[in-house]
Amino acid sequence: MERWFEEEDELTDFDDRLSKMEILPPKYIGDGVLPDAKYSEFWRLIDIQGLRPFLYTRGRYYPRFVAAASTTIFIRENEDEGEEFTLAFRLGGREFKFTLDALTDDWGLRNEGDTFKGGNHPLGTWNEFSKATTVRELRLEQATPGKYAVSRMSTNHRLLLYVLSYALLPRKSNHGTATEEDLLILWAIVNEKRIHWPYLMANWLLRYSQGRSGSFLALAHLWTGLFEIAPLDLSREEVVPIETGDQSEVIELMRNGFEGMRVTLSDMYTGLSDRIDGLEAHMTSQDADIRGLRDELHSLKGEDVTMDPPE
Repeated sequence: MERWFEEEDELTDFDDRLSKMEILPPKYIGDGVLPDAKYSEFWRLIDIQGLRPFLYTRGRYYPRFVAAASTTIFIRENEDEGEEFTLAFRLGGREFKFTLDALTDDWGLRNEGDTFKGGNHPLGTWNEFSKATTVRELRLEQATPGKYAVSRMSTNHRLLLYVLSYALLPRKSNHGTATEEDLLILWAIVNEKRIHWPYLMANWLLRYSQGRSGSFLALAHLWTGLFEIAPLDLSREEVVPIETGDQSEVIELMRNGFEGMRVTLSDMYTGLSDRIDGLEAHMTSQDADIRGLRDELHSLKGEDVTMDPPE
């Protein structure tokens, strides 16, 4: 690791804060796992944001290298000077900068939408956002201060929160609750406000790198894409490969599950059909008995029927 740090304090910072930090592998939604017809509103909102292709990706990454680069990451915004937003990091005595255009090309995300930072500003960029209205419309319930239970949310809205907390701005825990940061982003998606995802994700990387959340380092596969176009010599780095089998395995498991359900239901239907046939035969027999009893009662019509009193 020493070869990546020119200054002693950078190496010390890395050893103290990031060397043992866990990398959260990228999450994705495999093609075919969520049928479009059933979750049409979810997919429509995702398509408006330009996120569908991104959600199918899972890339290799370099755990130690991601941590090293995270130690020196910085973001420069010189909008007043007419310069574009840049994400940069320093490694091996060199500084590497990436503009928003470069980020969007490599990450496969659109270079458009609003560049709000998701909760850093109480009202975000849209003055019409109302936290109380959003909580009510998304059917959230206050769980603890700053966190909301999602048990009453619609399926489509819960899928949006799942994508947000696992794939776009991943966190390690509390996937069953929405934070106040989530509210603005969910509101924006539901109301079809286009979000500048590369900008938001770059700031998310910076947030974790600066130690504002110490649970793990997020979006390692996005980092790796930048390393490979830098270019940097990664030959001595340990790489976690692309897990190409996951998606097909998930789909195959679901197919097997549905096939097993179909066979079970078929067996149940056959058994139920046999029971219905048996009931029909029993009812036919009862109908014959009733007819016989009716005929016998009719034959007694007009006759005096006496019954001996009990002794």
